[in-house]
Amino acid sequence: MKDHSISKLKQNLSGVLRRLNLSGGVRVTRRGKAVAVLLSIADYNRLTSALREPDWSVAKLDTRGFKFDREEANAR
Repeated sequence: MKDHSISKLKQNLSGVLRRLNLSGGVRVTRRGKAVAVLLSIADYNRLTSALREPDWSVAKLDTRGFKFDREEANAR
């Protein structure tokens, strides 16, 4: 991932965006400190897909070892 200062990014935004897919992202810096990241839409979608609501209709739970009898499960 390449670093670009905000001023350098302002001067060459179209070029940076064109090369974004090849570079894997751009770290934007202000006075040498990272303040933001630019990602391709493909990378963004890949990263945020894990944040979507899971499809519980296809989820399989392993219930081995669970105690379903309330009195037995709460025994001390």
